[in-house]
Amino acid sequence: MNDLILFDNSPSILLVVDKKGFLINLNNSAKEFLGLDADSFRNKNLVDYLAENQKSFLSLLNNADQLTFPQSIEIKVCAKNNYTLYTSLSINKYSDGKQKEEYFLISLFDLTHHKMQTELIKESQLRFENIANSAPVMIWITDVSGLFIFVNNIWSEFTNRTTGEELGLNWIHDVHPDDTNDLISVYQKSIDERVSFSHQFRFKRKDKVYRWLMMSGIPRFNEIDNFLGFIGTCIDITQQKEDEDYIKKINDELENANQNKDKFFSIISHDLRSPLSGIMSLLDIIVSDYDSLEENERIEILTEAAKTSKSTYTLMENLLDWSRIQTGNMSYEPQNTSLILILTSIKNLYYQKLKEKGISLNFDFDPEYFAYADSNMTETILRNLISNAIKFTKEFGLILISFEILDNDVLIKIKDTGVGMDEKQIAKLFKLDETHSTVGTAGERGTGLGLLLCKELIEKQGGKIWIESVLNAGTTFYFTLPKAK
Repeated sequence: MNDLILFDNSPSILLVVDKKGFLINLNNSAKEFLGLDADSFRNKNLVDYLAENQKSFLSLLNNADQLTFPQSIEIKVCAKNNYTLYTSLSINKYSDGKQKEEYFLISLFDLTHHKMQTELIKESQLRFENIANSAPVMIWITDVSGLFIFVNNIWSEFTNRTTGEELGLNWIHDVHPDDTNDLISVYQKSIDERVSFSHQFRFKRKDKVYRWLMMSGIPRFNEIDNFLGFIGTCIDITQQKEDEDYIKKINDELENANQNKDKFFSIISHDLRSPLSGIMSLLDIIVSDYDSLEENERIEILTEAAKTSKSTYTLMENLLDWSRIQTGNMSYEPQNTSLILILTSIKNLYYQKLKEKGISLNFDFDPEYFAYADSNMTETILRNLISNAIKFTKEFGLILISFEILDNDVLIKIKDTGVGMDEKQIAKLFKLDETHSTVGTAGERGTGLGLLLCKELIEKQGGKIWIESVLNAGTTFYFTLPKAK
């Protein structure tokens, strides 16, 4: 009697069935669940209340007499008000000590709420995965230990590895060896302290090229503040890093250029001041002592003033040309240019200087040589290089100019028998911060600005310049210009 009372009043859904599934007895919870009263369940079969898997249930029932412990299956049941509910059905042998037939005790546990929650979670996860896989950035999720449990499609496309291959800490193997320790340190510290983090590192792409990534992660918590792990992104910042490096390089170059220009203008101001002071002194002598000076003394003073004026004018002209290049205001109009015409003009320009020092300026080339170049720039280059050769060639020396046709260029050689240079002197040429006053064999002054100007004009036209020199034996300047079209 007590067992029957317990059976009837149990909160569990309990049913007794025979071997064919017919209902023998139901407790109150079962009657409520199925919508049956005290007598309406008679002659009804439980199979009729199953919404699916009837065969599985009957198979389990047919073998139930061999059970040594309860067996369970998940199955849908048609409950009261025609609701179909998910249940867990357990079956075991049953005996009240009176019945002759073999009965079985069945308990039903309503899984509907649990199933709905599970389906909602699955739906939420699926919705998240769809969103994550549509995102333009790499997305990852970890468990509480920091092990990856999810990566999106963009991640897999980046590495050309499956999601499974990236889970756990397998992805660490593609981090650049030089960045691995720092990344692990930051990553593990954030996991331990459950705080957000951002870190830059290099990560191997599917083409085996390392790309810079910005990895950012934030901790995940559930509704009762239990830590679940991290969720984060990785963004390819390689272009940004390259831009930053380029900007830094440009800034460094600008800073260096400004420092060099300060040195340069300091040198130029000194080299302008000195000859101007000399001219002023010579003119002062003429003005103050004109009557007491002999005619030959006046001529000597005026000749020296004229020489210094011309030298200063040349320096100013080079300085203006160099300034135009720096500001982008020098026009560049290349055309087929006759080199012999330019050289003949320059030889006539320096006729007096060549005569004074007894220097021979000879040409050794086909007069039909042409270059595809800006005639004004080319005239400035040759004028400066020839002037430089005259300045450092001793009396009765030789300057030889020759050409050579290369595949796409004309190679111009200006060779002198002058004082030459050692390696330290050569190393200072063509450098803005190394311009310095030098004195020629007849006391001619210079700053090195002319050579710097030549280099920039040659390079602007697509050529290059270099030098060979032996101390006390002479110097050869080589430069190229594009061959005539």
